[in-house]
Amino acid sequence: MIVLNQISKLITQKKDIKILNLCKQQKFSFSDKPHFNEDQQKLYEKYEKEHKQSEENLKKIEEEYNKFKQEYENKTIYDTETAQKYVVDNIKKFDWNSYIIGPYYPSAIRNDFYTLQYYNLELMRIPESTREPSLALGKLEFWDDSLDHIFSDNPIKEPLSLAIHHTCKNNPLSKRQFQYLVQARRIEIENKHVPDLPFLVNLAETIRGNLIKLNLQLLRVDYRKNPELQKCIILVARCLGLLDYIKRIPFTLQKYRLYMPDDLLRKHNVSVRNLWDRIEGKPKDELFDVVLEVAAFAKKCLEEAKQYNSALPPQAFRAMLHAVEAEYYLEYLEKVNFNVFDRGINSSSYIQLPYRVFVAAKSQQFYTNK
Repeated sequence: MIVLNQISKLITQKKDIKILNLCKQQKFSFSDKPHFNEDQQKLYEKYEKEHKQSEENLKKIEEEYNKFKQEYENKTIYDTETAQKYVVDNIKKFDWNSYIIGPYYPSAIRNDFYTLQYYNLELMRIPESTREPSLALGKLEFWDDSLDHIFSDNPIKEPLSLAIHHTCKNNPLSKRQFQYLVQARRIEIENKHVPDLPFLVNLAETIRGNLIKLNLQLLRVDYRKNPELQKCIILVARCLGLLDYIKRIPFTLQKYRLYMPDDLLRKHNVSVRNLWDRIEGKPKDELFDVVLEVAAFAKKCLEEAKQYNSALPPQAFRAMLHAVEAEYYLEYLEKVNFNVFDRGINSSSYIQLPYRVFVAAKSQQFYTNK
């Protein structure tokens, strides 16, 4: 057996030597490129060029990725700075009136002012964007819980909650005012219809009044021992809040909802069903009569509030600078016969409003017309 194994090894070695000799004679190599004709050679060169280009592009992408990775590696959406930027960007996009008022607040609390305005905006959206009352109440419950976490120094990992936590941590803000804002929206959801004007006035005063108080707390202005300031807050809040409901009419009607006092709607024979003129496709003038009465009450409140301006503490006017926009809006409504659907209302304010706010702030008052 041993002899047979040795013979088989010798045979295999001879075969391998023969194969190698044949390869040398034919000058064949496995690394040789296949032979191409002219067309195939052009295609090969084209694909080889594209391959090199794609490799270069890939290297550039990797370099850019590494560059951005180094810049943003330690940043997250749960960072306070990022959360505040998120709030400011949304205020600029959705609440331009507040955005132009911000520069008239001290720079140290400017972002905190934007945070309060965006909190109110976020609560206002809940009744508008949610048809099901149970879902809307659930969203408000979330903000109730969020406030508990914020004032327990353990905010929910959500940009606005983090921004509010930073604001409350650095300013003497009351939790009660935040809760009143949530409660007012809960009343708005639970009451699909407004029975009368006093009911709407009370809602407007609660929402805007507590927001003004939060602004005053930001400015370190004590309103509790100043009766003139308290009366002024109530009047300005009523005006601003009522105009908020008027401005929302075009949006709420899209969901077949008209959040105006029922007594005024009955008085002028207005309802969502018979609101539109079937021939011209425009809203009937009776709706504008309802708007007129609500706007007239808002204007009356603003005129009364102006009487208290001279008795206000030095920095208190800043907390009510939104009244400048309200004054302009009332003037424009009157020009267009209280047509809330007029497209020029918003477009013209982009030109007029910044100047008016500047004039009012320079005079240390919350209005321009005496």
